[in-house]
Amino acid sequence: MNKNRLYSYIFFLVTLISFSGCKDNNLEEITNLEVDRAFSPTGLTATVVNKTGVRLTWKAVNNAKTYTVEVFTTTDFSGTAVKTVKDIAFTQVPYTVTGLAGDTQYYIRVKASGEGVDDSKYVSVAIKTEPEQIFQDITADKLGSRTVTLNFPAGENATTITLNPGNITRAVTPAEITAGAITLTGLTPKTTYTATLLLNGTVRGTKTFTTPAELPTGADVVIVAATDDLAAMIQAATKSTRFVILEGSKYNADLAFTLPAGIDISIIGEVAAVKPIVSFTQIILPVTGGKLHFENVDVNAYALGNETTTRRQYVINQSTASTFDEVSFENCNIRNFVNTPMRMQGSAAITLNKFIVNNCIIDNISIADAGPGGGNYAFINSNVATGKINNITLTNNTFSNIGYGLILHNQAPSQTVTIENNTFYNVVGDARYFIDYNAQTISGGFSFKNNIVAKTLSPAATARGMRTATAPTVANNYQTSDVVFTANPIPGITAYAGASTALFTAPATKNFKIKDDGFAGKSTAGDPRWRL
Repeated sequence: MNKNRLYSYIFFLVTLISFSGCKDNNLEEITNLEVDRAFSPTGLTATVVNKTGVRLTWKAVNNAKTYTVEVFTTTDFSGTAVKTVKDIAFTQVPYTVTGLAGDTQYYIRVKASGEGVDDSKYVSVAIKTEPEQIFQDITADKLGSRTVTLNFPAGENATTITLNPGNITRAVTPAEITAGAITLTGLTPKTTYTATLLLNGTVRGTKTFTTPAELPTGADVVIVAATDDLAAMIQAATKSTRFVILEGSKYNADLAFTLPAGIDISIIGEVAAVKPIVSFTQIILPVTGGKLHFENVDVNAYALGNETTTRRQYVINQSTASTFDEVSFENCNIRNFVNTPMRMQGSAAITLNKFIVNNCIIDNISIADAGPGGGNYAFINSNVATGKINNITLTNNTFSNIGYGLILHNQAPSQTVTIENNTFYNVVGDARYFIDYNAQTISGGFSFKNNIVAKTLSPAATARGMRTATAPTVANNYQTSDVVFTANPIPGITAYAGASTALFTAPATKNFKIKDDGFAGKSTAGDPRWRL
């Protein structure tokens, strides 16, 4: 028994020593793992930047010194790479590949390279660049009723340009490429066109524009001379009249006046880089009326646009009974009013069927000279049960520095409200609502789509959002991080992570051109004039 036990102990010790030796060897092999090639990068992602660039990111590889990026247009990476970049250090990651074509599907692969080992196997990703936009913004002096000049960086190559409607295609000339300018003629006034610049079928730029109206003609047209009294001419009208004011004209009325009953009055400015100025103390709507239309004019609260004068308070401040069809502003500036362009007050029955603002720039409304606070009146202001606007349409506008809010209509219902494709900056005062219908309804529908709300004005950070009994139909709206609503947030709005200064080029100086190429609504939201 003793010998057997001794043999057992000896066998156990030998076995234990053997296992221990194996374990030590295994640990040594793992610790000193040697491979004959670099490991492949992991976590490869691709993002389009600035239309034709691709930003690549991947995780660092321990045994890699540099990386190589190859870009192909073939799914199987056959043929010659359209771009190859070698010797990329990981400190350069994220790495942006530039100089690619727009609107093109690419297949990109990345490998790692180390010292004394073979290169890694490739990892790959597919991505499509966005259509380029080398067209520059169209300034007023380049756009006429029958012609447009489209500018792009001189020397940028292109082969053809197309124009729709009309299905027109023509070659781009060498002279146009050298000048960076293409002039298109034979256009139709008041028509929306889309021009597309191409290089062998690849889009290099797209620009949509609307030709202005020509100076109207006809028996109802009156060309207003520089020395004429426009307000007196309007009051004296006995039939529907289109008053045309010319470039450089300035018209002023220090006294309130009433529109003639039962006719349409239009004030139309000649298309020019600087709009003709109209500064009226107050327009009173008649008991019954047709339409009041402003087009392509600067509706300015300073007399003759002179900022050393005292600001006017209103365009319309209606307290007498009226049933009026329509008040509209098209391609106008509306600015500098102490209170508001549109107010209803008092106990008389006032009904305005339509209030329309399209393609306008609205600035400095209901902000005291001493600075912002609560504001006195909303841009559209009716807080009496006897005053109502049936249909409100605000489209393709920029609103900035609005001291109270956009709409106050809290004592009477409306039929429809449409607020689409607008940019809002520095709006809503202390404890005021952006839109306030309180418990009133909007029976025919409330649409709030494709808008950007950027920065609230309220110094006390007590601004509020929407209060209405009718929920809006919302889509594609965005709100920057410097918008602060303490109550009644705008429903369904998408939060933008940055402030308005991160989204716009220079909002403090009223340049709201979108500069963030990664913004999801860069080509679909806000006033179209500022989109990428």
